[in-house]
Amino acid sequence: MIVAKDGTGSFTTIQEAIDSITSTNQERITIYIKDGIYKEKLEIHKPNISLVGTHRNKVKIVYDDYAKKEFPNGENMGTFWSYSTIITGDGFYAKNITFENSAGSGSIVGQAIAAYVDADRVEFHHCSFLGSQDTLFTGPLPPKPIETSRFGGPRDEEEKRVGRSYFSHCYIEGDIDFIFGSATSVFKSCEIHSLNRNKEINGYITAASTPYEEAYGYVFFDCFLTSDAKPRSVYLGRPWRDYAKTVFLRCWIDEHIKETGWHDWDKPLARENAYYAEYNNHGPGADMDKRTPWVHILPKEEAENYKIETIFGSLQDWPTLGKLEKAGVHIFLAGDSTMEEVKADQGNKRGWGEFLDPFFIDDVLIINEARGGRSSKSFINEGHLNLILNRIMPGDYLFIQFGHNDQKAEEERATDPFTTYQEYLSVFVEGAKEKGAIPVLLTSINRRTFDEDGNFVNSLGSYPDAVRQLGDHLMVPVIDLYEKTKSLYETFGAEETKKLFAWYALTNPSNPTDDTHFSSYGAEKMAELVAEGIEELSLPLREYLIKNYV
Repeated sequence: MIVAKDGTGSFTTIQEAIDSITSTNQERITIYIKDGIYKEKLEIHKPNISLVGTHRNKVKIVYDDYAKKEFPNGENMGTFWSYSTIITGDGFYAKNITFENSAGSGSIVGQAIAAYVDADRVEFHHCSFLGSQDTLFTGPLPPKPIETSRFGGPRDEEEKRVGRSYFSHCYIEGDIDFIFGSATSVFKSCEIHSLNRNKEINGYITAASTPYEEAYGYVFFDCFLTSDAKPRSVYLGRPWRDYAKTVFLRCWIDEHIKETGWHDWDKPLARENAYYAEYNNHGPGADMDKRTPWVHILPKEEAENYKIETIFGSLQDWPTLGKLEKAGVHIFLAGDSTMEEVKADQGNKRGWGEFLDPFFIDDVLIINEARGGRSSKSFINEGHLNLILNRIMPGDYLFIQFGHNDQKAEEERATDPFTTYQEYLSVFVEGAKEKGAIPVLLTSINRRTFDEDGNFVNSLGSYPDAVRQLGDHLMVPVIDLYEKTKSLYETFGAEETKKLFAWYALTNPSNPTDDTHFSSYGAEKMAELVAEGIEELSLPLREYLIKNYV
């Protein structure tokens, strides 16, 4: 199915497409959504529905209900009727979509939920959740309210069934309790952004209400916690119910997080019964010396128990988690830190490889084997290429991008553009061909280098020319990222180009300039250029680009 506001699809609204599915359907139904802002109070109660947009910045599901809004009978809507989207169908999957509640500041309108998720085996990939107060609710509701007899929402009388949900490479923003509920939820490589309320306490990221009998609540792996709020003004979480469970592992935490980290919501029992823990977090807000004494500092052996299979159990019936390795085509990435999936312990920088997936349907699996600091020579000598060649299959792709470290002449990893550099790149190419795979060369991505007059300056010497020459000689396609990034930087200009790079995104002005590694915004732009190159070269891989499905 295709949904398009301009009438070029099967439906003009997402709800129409969902309503057209029979209530007895058990097969997976994929609905592709063309660019647009879809103002709908969306309800998804049927199982096994997939919503796939072109890009989360181009496909938005928006509504503006809020807790203080009055029903015709004069009663307030309340928190749980304020949702923009509600999902109760098991096996739901979303990719490349923004879910937004546009009601405004919680201090004015009260709670306003962007997504109400009360289902099992739910996955969100490369999605955004925008709101202010109570942005993302992961049900079920707690057994009963603390002060009243009813919660007053669409699921008030339903069975309290603990759902499981998975969020990968998502962006979630809000201020007070903006990730809350009783579900078992994993957040992997997400950006969790606290809005600036210009108050002494700018808010709380989580408010879990994990049931007593559940082993896991909210688990954050390799996430980035960001904000432009003042330092030490945001808590990692507080317990909506006494047995709340929330754990942050290997996350990068900016300085907006309070030194104590966690709040007890003035619930003495919560200090004894809630389970808040951290492991190997990094960044200016990750210092454990002043954390509240009732938070757990996980030892390595306990942290290793936090695996998706352990948290969720069997992944067999999940939309993608249990079958990613069965994707039809694999793209292996071999390169340096501009391409790699950067771990949060390295700060705020990101590689473009982790942002390539949104451009493809799920028949394609990106396997990012890029390694920071490697040249074409050291990548081979350290055995990384062999690891790829042992897994790559006929029809798969190998994307090869080196150059930044090859040009460091004083180091052992250095190569010469038209001799050893081309020789090592040829090893990648021939290795892929021997396996029946398709090699693709990429010229190096430019650094941010401008002269005093604002003119772009080449910092990569002859290495891009050497790649082009080798591509012609070996008859291998070349995506010219050097020329593409040069054009992009010149269009942006010296000042605007700063936003593409990691150092510019940091709140602490003392951080050193980094004109090589990208911010999330920059890495996403680089991935877009790669997808553009695939299209321009008419590679068979282009058939799997999402844009060709909508």
